[in-house]
Amino acid sequence: MKKILATALLVCTMVSPQAMAAKGSRGLQHEYDAGAPKESRWPDLFAETPNYRAFGQAVIGGRGEKFRWKMGPMFYRGRLTPNSVKVFVIGQEGAQDENVSNRSFTGSTGTRMQRFLNYLGIDRSYLFMNTFVYTITGQYSLFGEDRENARKVKEQKRLLWLAQNEDSIVVKHRHELFDYMLETNRGTLALVIGVGTAGKDSAANWLSAHGAKCSNSKLTRSYCRGTGALAGVVAIGVKHPGAASARNGGEAAGIALRKDFQKKANIVRDLIESKGEGYLPLDPGMSRGFSEDFKYGYASVPHRDFAFGTNWRMGNWATTSNRRGSDTIQVFASPGSYNNEKNPDLRYDDPRSASLNKKPVEMAKGDLPFESPKSKQKRRQYDAGPGADFGKVMLEFFNQDFWEAGVTGNKAFGPQGVYRGRLDSARVLILADQMSHTDMFSGRALTGAAGQRLQSLLKAAGQTDSYAILRTLPVDTMDLSVDHVTRIALQPSVDNARINLIDEVLAYEQTEVVITIGPVAEAALEGWDLGVQVINLDIADPALKHVAGYRSALKQLKSLGLKSDSKPTWSYNGTPSIIPRKDLPAYTRWWMGTSGDLAARSFEWLDGERVDNPNYYKVYAPKWNNSWRAKTSDLTSAEKASLRDFTKTGL
Repeated sequence: MKKILATALLVCTMVSPQAMAAKGSRGLQHEYDAGAPKESRWPDLFAETPNYRAFGQAVIGGRGEKFRWKMGPMFYRGRLTPNSVKVFVIGQEGAQDENVSNRSFTGSTGTRMQRFLNYLGIDRSYLFMNTFVYTITGQYSLFGEDRENARKVKEQKRLLWLAQNEDSIVVKHRHELFDYMLETNRGTLALVIGVGTAGKDSAANWLSAHGAKCSNSKLTRSYCRGTGALAGVVAIGVKHPGAASARNGGEAAGIALRKDFQKKANIVRDLIESKGEGYLPLDPGMSRGFSEDFKYGYASVPHRDFAFGTNWRMGNWATTSNRRGSDTIQVFASPGSYNNEKNPDLRYDDPRSASLNKKPVEMAKGDLPFESPKSKQKRRQYDAGPGADFGKVMLEFFNQDFWEAGVTGNKAFGPQGVYRGRLDSARVLILADQMSHTDMFSGRALTGAAGQRLQSLLKAAGQTDSYAILRTLPVDTMDLSVDHVTRIALQPSVDNARINLIDEVLAYEQTEVVITIGPVAEAALEGWDLGVQVINLDIADPALKHVAGYRSALKQLKSLGLKSDSKPTWSYNGTPSIIPRKDLPAYTRWWMGTSGDLAARSFEWLDGERVDNPNYYKVYAPKWNNSWRAKTSDLTSAEKASLRDFTKTGL
């Protein structure tokens, strides 16, 4: 099928590949991490994550809970493909940035370690994992007066058993992850880095399990050499970057931290010089400047480390989010600030709906609301991303000058929820207006309440797989009037960029009907001859006034005689359906795409007037997730056996 418009018509502000390949750059904007290769064992290993919450409660006890569970786990950052890991970095646990991005080492510690890897000439051939896949409350170690607190000392001994004893199910699972990384990277792995006390403990524990003589203190002083399956691999340990914070040590600790990083950089330099360039070879386009001392600081995480659609503040520079209670996280972009320091009077409208507050029936036994599916049937059901060609066109769409036209959403967050579904096999193509802020955190289009009602329409028509959804605009315009958004959408450069994206889908010659949802989408396609029938629907609203329009659309769809993926019912009453897991990025929690709208943009009251603030957004875990109970009886047989081993210790 011929293209409707030449790509040359696009106004593109992409940075040149040569510039983006510079040391410490974020790479190309359209690059992304597809998640674990589905043919690998990684999906099984992640799905078989122990029940941290129930196991942690049974082992550690005490007040509250050690593991922050409402926002779920984060498993890794970096490469999961064979022979692609030269450096393996082991830390303690993630924090709020990692929860938002679904990747480890995303925030302040992650961007500092990124700079260290860049100094070593490595900008992609790495894998980051942690001691725990869940973030924890408090610390791994005790400091100051806590060392004299008998209760805290007892709990900390239990935590250390859970974290490092070979009988702990957490350690067994972690070693399975590490060993599979080793199995698939025997020809490339050269260096292991333990970060902080927990990271060094876990690195030493793993090397020791393979016969090496290694300890935390040895990693702190110098380095360890791997043996057995780890022969030829060297491990070092660095202080945790958080040790230099004002709360944890201040300037004196900062000086010691910089010295430690320089010391370990010198060790790697000496190893490379003694072993030759065959040890830890440079990544393409990188260089080493060992003649200059390592300058401690931040370096941005490449886009290729995140799922497509992850907001660009993640990994950009230091910490870019903060917790607002245990069930919400706020992200910010300049001129916004951490913890609302520059905007202390920020407010939000809680988007959560009482009517969409229940466990989805699609969850299998053993599934947890704050994790992705565990069942063998669903653990590989996730969307790897749009592909390089579609990704490039989507970024060209985003890089139009929306802000000069009046868009207020902060550009630093990047594109929001550009697509969802199967772009290369879309029998039904949907162009839809923005309907919530949830897409910013799901990474896909129409994943809130309106998208879940749309899913019911597709299900009623038997279109449960062969569809794709595109957003009319890839930016946040919910604060603007329909007329204003329409003017933005109809600018020639924006119009052309959108049609070019639509044409990429139509070029596969699978599409039989296009549906527009919302007034801007309808206006955007008016006058364009797409070569297929176009059906216009009104926006889906909470009052269910859309039901009549959706029923009318079903009649039109039925008259087309479309092939179907499942048996159609041709019946619609406004009841929402969950967003299929195959539509969402890997590691998406069960509560995302099943519980209505779960995100909001901030606002302030200025001189008695409500004014949206485009520099802050918040994601909310739904209440049914937050009230989930953990029971020892839910533990697997292996977890119960591990618990019995703990009981025998008498700790």
